[in-house]
Amino acid sequence: MPNYADASHMGIIYTYGDEKKEESINELIKLIDDEKQVDVLCYINSKEIVTTKHPSFQIDQLNNWGKFNSKEVEYFQNANFDFLIHFDFEEDEIVQSLLRQTKAKCRVGFHSENTIQYYELMISMNKSAGSANFAKQIMKYIKAIK
Repeated sequence: MPNYADASHMGIIYTYGDEKKEESINELIKLIDDEKQVDVLCYINSKEIVTTKHPSFQIDQLNNWGKFNSKEVEYFQNANFDFLIHFDFEEDEIVQSLLRQTKAKCRVGFHSENTIQYYELMISMNKSAGSANFAKQIMKYIKAIK
């Protein structure tokens, strides 16, 4: 597991929810040290047109062979993230597939018995505490890694 102080490249992947979640993503980015490169990818689980300031992809970009026709997804799969944060409380098989394919050294996500194989670090908390608190808890535990 990488040391946070030595980490230089962080990734965040999440499923689009609402404006409040978008605000929590922006807060998480602010909690990460300025000298670290942070890349964000948003999965939009809808056919509706959604505007987000982060690169995004949708299910209709998946081809018949199970590969995404998306430069953003390809970049995330090949990036050597020190930490890749999955910023969702709920499980999603599309995002889980990407987590399996990534080259990240440490994948971080919400604790669930069903998702143990996807993460090197899992954060357990009550979902009702909200995504802003989730961001703070993630950073608390990542920064504790020495």
